[in-house]
Amino acid sequence: MNGLQEITKLAEQLTPAEQLELVEHLAHRLRSNTRANSKPKNLYGAWKNKFPDDIDIVSDLREIRDGWKQKLDAE
Repeated sequence: MNGLQEITKLAEQLTPAEQLELVEHLAHRLRSNTRANSKPKNLYGAWKNKFPDDIDIVSDLREIRDGWKQKLDAE
């Protein structure tokens, strides 16, 4: 009998409430371990080569804001 089968057999001896508590406990531990082991992605690397090199963010944002101002002034 492997470990999972042994644990399942033991868990079946628990009440439904105890089984639920066990599952919640294990899920909480897994979530905590996953968060602790995950490293944030380097955004430069994640977005590299996704946009053209000649993009001018400042100019594009200014154009968007000017469009918003024109809409607001028209209302």
